[in-house]
Amino acid sequence: MIKKKIYYVFLSFFFVFTLVSCHKNQKDAELALLSAYLEKHNITEDPTADGLYVINTGFSTTVSLKSDFPKKGDTVIIIYKAYLLSDTSIVFDEKTINNPAHYVYLIDKVIPGWEEAVGLMKKDAPALIIMPSDLAYKGNQTGIIPPFSTLIFEARITDIKKP
Repeated sequence: MIKKKIYYVFLSFFFVFTLVSCHKNQKDAELALLSAYLEKHNITEDPTADGLYVINTGFSTTVSLKSDFPKKGDTVIIIYKAYLLSDTSIVFDEKTINNPAHYVYLIDKVIPGWEEAVGLMKKDAPALIIMPSDLAYKGNQTGIIPPFSTLIFEARITDIKKP
């Protein structure tokens, strides 16, 4: 009986160790891919404390110096194209000017990186968002998004409606 318990404890330890090692290898691969992408595209901006990159991608004459960032409870209307860093030819989601996304900032449930990114954006200022898996879907497979996937969004808030 004791040998059986020791066997199950050993087997459990081995399984957990294997799982942790596998996740570490996947996370290391994600970080290497991100580093290569940043270097290839000459991105020198620092990420936020959470590892999120929100990069202003251009000057728009429609951005007013008085433009606000969204505040809790504002309805944000946003257009974007979303890619996998591992294969930027795969667009896994897109919202266009004719069919934008609408959500209530800091009220509706979205992935943490999206909340953080939108909070750093102003109306009509296009941005490139590079979101590590820790701020997206982590180690979970979500639709066509593999575990430990860094996501890239080309995004622009088209309107912010106050409650």
